[in-house]
Amino acid sequence: MENGTPVQLQPNDLGLLITLAIVGLSVRLFRTAWRMGSLPELLVGLHFLLAPIAISLSIRVARFDPAHAEALRATISACFAVASGSLLLFGWCVFRRGVRVAKAGAWGGVLLFAWIWASDFATGAYATSSGFGLRTLMFSPYLWVFAESLHYHRIMRRRMRLGLADAVTTNRFLLFAIWTGGVVAIAILGLLGATLAQLGGGEFNEQELFSNTAILTLTRILSLPVGISIWLTFFAPARYRRWLEQRALALASG
Repeated sequence: MENGTPVQLQPNDLGLLITLAIVGLSVRLFRTAWRMGSLPELLVGLHFLLAPIAISLSIRVARFDPAHAEALRATISACFAVASGSLLLFGWCVFRRGVRVAKAGAWGGVLLFAWIWASDFATGAYATSSGFGLRTLMFSPYLWVFAESLHYHRIMRRRMRLGLADAVTTNRFLLFAIWTGGVVAIAILGLLGATLAQLGGGEFNEQELFSNTAILTLTRILSLPVGISIWLTFFAPARYRRWLEQRALALASG
């Protein structure tokens, strides 16, 4: 709210439907984690709950009452910190569970994100919209999971040719690489948009991340394969799974 007036929806707020859909996905992952006692589902569910909310709020800070802007920025940053830390721990659990260096790196990243948030809070950095450069480190888990997913997809493809891996699991690694790689690309575009705004006389802040029309258009284009790959990762229909299996058999016999 701004000056006591309720925040008005705008045409580009249709993107909030994607946010709601991903938050809904997190609920399903929480149910799976509870039923199976599985930590990876819990961690990635926590990520899908907080990251979309934080992104949606971060580009709409100016539409709220300025009196609450500092608290809102601090909340957004906290959501990013927890979401990114969860993704780091997910990457360690899924890809490098038995590697001590990976475990230390994942937990070290969690502590780093907590320190970044606490440091910005203590210095009053959330009072203004600028000075969030260090917080961009919170996008690094996407790059790690992207690289690991791509690496494991290549390994699984080789095993699949030998009949040692199934097509659905192999494809899931590819889907993870697509959506995490897409998020990395979107983050880079956002930083480019903020940089262009700064060169044009503006500030390097979260409100300028996607203010450039061309960058916003590219971001929306990228969000389509990101959304589809997330959906296929967790909600792949039986027809899609059968197609993967038939395709694998055809490649093996050919």
